[in-house]
Amino acid sequence: CAAQIVTCDTKLRDQCKGTTCNRYECPAGCLDSMTKVIGTVYYDMQSSICRTGIHYGVIDNDGGWMDVTRQGRKDFFIKSYKNGLQSFGKYQSANAFTVSKVTIKVITCETTVSVLCPYHKPARHCPRIYCPRNCQQENPHLSRVIGTGIYSDKSSICRSAIHAGVLSNGSGGYIDVMPADNRKLYISSYQNGIVSER
Repeated sequence: CAAQIVTCDTKLRDQCKGTTCNRYECPAGCLDSMTKVIGTVYYDMQSSICRTGIHYGVIDNDGGWMDVTRQGRKDFFIKSYKNGLQSFGKYQSANAFTVSKVTIKVITCETTVSVLCPYHKPARHCPRIYCPRNCQQENPHLSRVIGTGIYSDKSSICRSAIHAGVLSNGSGGYIDVMPADNRKLYISSYQNGIVSER
């Protein structure tokens, strides 16, 4: 579950059709875009994702990562001027969202989702994770990988990411995880130099 890369003009409504979307990577320079931001604190789904982030103050004109949480219908949206950006008001009901900062956690090869951000209903945002290099060589009994594609939350986050092919062992790097409810079955496989358990 990686951050989706969007442009300054991408509206949440256009990006979010039928997907659970929550983390976005915004480019620099979105103050110069003309795409509307509608609301304050609660924003209309027709707003630019990245410009909303600037308006609320979770990112600046240099871009960066931000999280979005859908909030259901709101009766109206209030205009305001914040962080160099004028938002519009709207006095009819529409679906709304809020934005929040992405925290970043540097973890070890052994760290699991069950320790870092266990699953809760409703699902919440985990921090963005930075994995060290060379987790592939870790002891597989201490840093287990259970599953394929979908992993048990008792698995090593970084070794699962290598197994899944979203992280290279030699460089480490940033990944995003999404906690999900229990599965009855986890499949074993050999991928990218790691054997996972079933």
